[in-house]
Amino acid sequence: MFADQRRPDAPKEKSQPSQWKTFAVFSGAMLQLGGCIVGFGFLGHILAVQSHHVWLTILGVIVGVVVGASGLVYLAKQILGDRP
Repeated sequence: MFADQRRPDAPKEKSQPSQWKTFAVFSGAMLQLGGCIVGFGFLGHILAVQSHHVWLTILGVIVGVVVGASGLVYLAKQILGDRP
């Protein structure tokens, strides 16, 4: 009779997400980061060729890293439960 009841101090079981779902989320996040870096780097390169300033390519890559990382931070907040 008492064996079917849970004790209040017993740890609760956490449901683990499937490995494929975790793989899909992280691979999508890495694809987003890489796409942002390549896209903004390419845009910076086009502007650098037109204006003859190499620093625009570097600026494009840095902007790509910032935009991609902000997407990763948003995704991490959603996964951890800190929704805005």
